[in-house]
Amino acid sequence: MQHDVYKQRLNSEGVSVGLKEKEEDISSNKTKVNDAFAHARGQEVEDKALEAKAAECGSCYGAEENPGDCCNDCNQVRDAYRKRGWALMSVDGIAQCLKENFQMKLQEEQHEGCRVTGTLEVSKVAGNFHFAPGKTFSTMGIHIHDLIVLSRTEYNVSHTVNHLSFGTKYPGRVNALDRVERICEVRSGMYQYFIKVVPTRYHYVNGTALSTNQFSSTEHFRKLEGLQRGLPGVFFFYDLSPIMVTFQEKKNSFLHFLTGLCAIVGGVFTVMGLLDSTIYTGQKIAKKIQMGKLH
Repeated sequence: MQHDVYKQRLNSEGVSVGLKEKEEDISSNKTKVNDAFAHARGQEVEDKALEAKAAECGSCYGAEENPGDCCNDCNQVRDAYRKRGWALMSVDGIAQCLKENFQMKLQEEQHEGCRVTGTLEVSKVAGNFHFAPGKTFSTMGIHIHDLIVLSRTEYNVSHTVNHLSFGTKYPGRVNALDRVERICEVRSGMYQYFIKVVPTRYHYVNGTALSTNQFSSTEHFRKLEGLQRGLPGVFFFYDLSPIMVTFQEKKNSFLHFLTGLCAIVGGVFTVMGLLDSTIYTGQKIAKKIQMGKLH
């Protein structure tokens, strides 16, 4: 899947904290001991450089993909486990995490929020994307979120959908979920949006065309009392309609315009005739009534 998604930390007041971060491929988070010093001046200098490099190589605690892989910080250890499809049950025995005070950082960020922006390129088949806490990994074809390291069972999944669209943005159109705001008033929950995507094509009079999509949405909220009942987060399940909607802009001919104009003029004359007849009849009735009163 191709993506261009960025995450921005927000404090409890909604103010941005730090810089935007892009989730890169986890295989790129590892650093290897390479032969960068192979062209150094002499074998002695090369050996010393390699020894220094090896001393900086942190252990992946059995999760290294290839011999010589290094995990020099806590996130690299966690990513190595994700790559293997293993669950990291605790970070208490991970030297990198202890050095970085990983648990302390989690405590400092517990009242923060997050803003997610970007685009995803996916196949034109039914699927879903979701926003949920915890690092992810796959094991036996199952998509799993690692929440054990976070050691928390309450997650505030309140959210605002500023904009969501499929395909090219159509100017001026407000989509079904734009500016939707939901506040979670329980300990934790799962918001589910079921989206029906309808392929749409606009044909303009100048010969150009715009292919995009419009969609409808229904939603469901599920209260979670524990992690065993479900994963807290915001889920978007989308399915594509087999029917395409086409809007075509056409320019009417002069004959069509003339016919319409004649119809309008004829209609005006007809209405005016009815009004004239009604007024004339009313006046005659009024005169007869007045004459009857005189006699």
